Amino acid sequence: MSKIILKPRHNHHKKDLLRVLFLKIIYEKPSYGYEIMEGVKKITGSQHEIKAGTTYTLLRRMEKRGLVKSTWKKNEQGPDKRVYTITRKGKEYLKIWLEFIIQRKK
Repeated sequence: MSKIILKPRHNHHKKDLLRVLFLKIIYEKPSYGYEIMEGVKKITGSQHEIKAGTTYTLLRRMEKRGLVKSTWKKNEQGPDKRVYTITRKGKEYLKIWLEFIIQRKK
């Protein structure tokens, strides 16, 4: 299992930033993949569209690393949905990154 960078690096990677966006969205409201993709579009002003494959791969990796957990939600009008919620570790990760971003803006 690869190590999660809890401390932001100056040469941070796009996946680190995507994780932060995903966690922000999930922190505000437990969400399923499509909602997360739409949330990224909304936050970035439609400048970044995330592909479904990228979204679900990153969510699976985040779950393996303990940043989010998922449960299946029954849907009467279509396929069941996997809903993601943020974990305590995910909240810590998000807090560290948001503090880093705020410090960089000063």
